[in-house]
Amino acid sequence: MAPKSSLFKQTLITTVFFLLAFYALFITFFHTPLPTSDPSSSDVDVEISCLENLHFPLNQTDGSDFAKKVKVFMYDLPHNFTYGIIQQHGLASGGSPVADVTTLDYPGHQHMHEWFLFSDLTRPQSDRLGSPIIKVTDPEEADLFYVPVFSSLSLIVNAGRPPGSGYSDEEMQEELVEWLRGQEYWKRNNGWDHVIIAGDPNALYRVVDWIKNAVLLVADLGRLRTDQGSLV
Repeated sequence: MAPKSSLFKQTLITTVFFLLAFYALFITFFHTPLPTSDPSSSDVDVEISCLENLHFPLNQTDGSDFAKKVKVFMYDLPHNFTYGIIQQHGLASGGSPVADVTTLDYPGHQHMHEWFLFSDLTRPQSDRLGSPIIKVTDPEEADLFYVPVFSSLSLIVNAGRPPGSGYSDEEMQEELVEWLRGQEYWKRNNGWDHVIIAGDPNALYRVVDWIKNAVLLVADLGRLRTDQGSLV
């Protein structure tokens, strides 16, 4: 009998992948382009030709297994958005810095889905047989782009460290937006085909207006306005 934690992890990953697949199906038929997310340019009429640039699995007709699955490109984010936040959590708990942050284990808490998806997509494809998601290394092949920022853990670190301690969740959020703005594939569709996990109700709160075009995987919709989030 599998441990409860293992069953929970498998169920959570399967649920996230199902939602991504459902999203790909929905926008193939019903999506209409979204305006720019820049709140300072609301008077500018910007048309984004999203459907012309995307190639979802339902458009494939060659019958191959590769064509039938949702293809995800995971960004290789700078460590200050991923493993570096794990180290900051350790430092806030009285730990010491390590030379290689990629050796650190993610601390357990209620928003570990951001770690489960990240760790699943870092595994070799040979270990992911049967998954409805295929990780691709060529962004031109991708249906969706995953931005694996540990936004909820960052919020926890921020609450655990006093002001002036050297870490700021707000600064991390702003640096993430600046990084995304420099990415070719973010600019191509203004983030519409990008996936970001913001599990904690206050994760990425400072920049949500700048990333609201993306697929935001949230734990609740109570903190989001109707122009910031929806069920699909």
